[in-house]
Amino acid sequence: MPNANLDTDSHLHIEENVPLAPFTSFRIGGPARFLIGAQNLRQLKGALRFAHKLNLPFCILGGGSNLLISDDGFPGVSIRLLMDRVTLSGGMVQVQGGFDLTTLVHRTVGWGLSGLESLAGIPGTVGGAVRGNAGAYGGAIGDVLATVSALDATTLQTVTLRHDQCAFGYRDSRFKREPGLIVTGALLALTPGNPDDIRTKVAETLAKREAKQLSCDRSAGSFFMNPKVTDPGLIRRFEEDQGVRCRECRIPAGWLIDQAGLRSLSVGGAAVSHRHANYLVNTGTATAAEMVELARLVRREVRLKLGVVLKEEVSTLGVVI
Repeated sequence: MPNANLDTDSHLHIEENVPLAPFTSFRIGGPARFLIGAQNLRQLKGALRFAHKLNLPFCILGGGSNLLISDDGFPGVSIRLLMDRVTLSGGMVQVQGGFDLTTLVHRTVGWGLSGLESLAGIPGTVGGAVRGNAGAYGGAIGDVLATVSALDATTLQTVTLRHDQCAFGYRDSRFKREPGLIVTGALLALTPGNPDDIRTKVAETLAKREAKQLSCDRSAGSFFMNPKVTDPGLIRRFEEDQGVRCRECRIPAGWLIDQAGLRSLSVGGAAVSHRHANYLVNTGTATAAEMVELARLVRREVRLKLGVVLKEEVSTLGVVI
């Protein structure tokens, strides 16, 4: 344990040199100098004070489903956001940032509330989903957010931001651009509906994901964002090949990676999944360095062969792609 004089909040449980790989879906990452679990706002503030007092950087760990951590680990304070309460009041759902997103989808089904069906099957926590404006099949969590509660990591003051203050975009938000704003909760404005109909929509979403094999162990799901494409010939080629219209000129990154002939490409223990080309997977022994090298190779080949620049959707800690 660290020196007691450094533990400014005795209610904190502080661990040292804890491997972070088990806390990520990649199962990759070295140790954190310190690891603290925050089950409430008081503990979250205490963890941040601890980091400030030691003049150390901090990072927030949610579900770890969209995070690649350096093999060297993190030389600061990793804070696991474990705040996971959810309440229903008059059709509005108040949920804390550490609540599991998949559990929330099924909970709202039971409450007869519609709006989250397209998010069924997406792993991670609500906080991470809000930060990255997680979505699928034309919907995103930002679509149903009334307000977001956040903690300013510098001032330790809580703020409540309206939807129009959150700057939601495609896999983007104000919280992604301002990492000092930690999402602690959200108020969701959902629509009452027939539970059976909502349950059917959730089942349809899960079936679509299963049909596309959108479930891979030791991956972070979609590694790259679906890019906007300006080449009309490439758009036409995609639409003819897939039999669907291109939405907002965005072409699925997986299709582009496939067209570049990169499916099942590997670097050490890191590989492009044979099941879904936008999934970069740890086959069992991958290091962060191998995953980064593979991602750079994929991005380079897609740019050279198709003229499209891919940008990663995955968040990173201690590595640059």
